[in-house]
Amino acid sequence: MASTESITINFAIPLNVSLQVGTDVIYYQDSVTSNVYKLGVVTAKTDTSITCEISSLTPPPDSTSDFIFFMKDNDANTSGIVGYHGTVDMEVTSTSKKELFAVNTEVFISS
Repeated sequence: MASTESITINFAIPLNVSLQVGTDVIYYQDSVTSNVYKLGVVTAKTDTSITCEISSLTPPPDSTSDFIFFMKDNDANTSGIVGYHGTVDMEVTSTSKKELFAVNTEVFISS
């Protein structure tokens, strides 16, 4: 069974403000092998550093050129349509008979 420990990663620039402690998960892509590794859930952050739990089986980032990114929890960051609606008025200006074939819409999750 793998044990867990913490890792703190410092950055030279401010972090994305949408990074959340307790729900977002940190990943990194190794710059040499291009393998993607899951580090763990963010346990603390500052403007320029993140701390997360890491399994003893996960190799930590070892290069300043490794690409570090985070993923938001879909369950925690999804809300339904709240207060938004659309109204469409359709009018036939001709006196001849017309038929409406279809009316469509698209909806997608946006954070």
